[in-house]
Amino acid sequence: MGDVNWNMIGALAELFGAIGVFASLFYLAVQLKFNAAETRDATIQSIMELAIHFRAESYKGELAEIRMKANSDEALTPLESVKLEGYLSALFELTELVFVQHRKGKLDPEYFDAWELRTKAVMSVPRIQQFWSKTKMGYRRSFVEYIDGIMNGH
Repeated sequence: MGDVNWNMIGALAELFGAIGVFASLFYLAVQLKFNAAETRDATIQSIMELAIHFRAESYKGELAEIRMKANSDEALTPLESVKLEGYLSALFELTELVFVQHRKGKLDPEYFDAWELRTKAVMSVPRIQQFWSKTKMGYRRSFVEYIDGIMNGH
């Protein structure tokens, strides 16, 4: 056997190392894409479960009666007003969560479009508009601009 060409062996080792690094990066990219899809699905699932539970609770008992009075613009007792404000606070918190997750690309656009239609309907109620005007300073600026845009027909 002749002289071993160490330069050639070194070059081959570097080539195989580079191929290994490339394969590892490709595998990592595939895994990240898969995990991002799973995270998005889990986010949608969690938000939908929250929304379903929230909506179901809002149609039960005294809260349903308070909502009916509010939608009819009837006078509320101080206690009913506090309960309605608690409900609306939770509704806006949930809507802000949906908005933020949508902006991060973690929600299906079709789901967000449907949510936005419901939000437009909610924001057409004068008592809810009044509540929003009093409390909107407690939300992130981008969300306030979004809700204000809905109220202004944008």
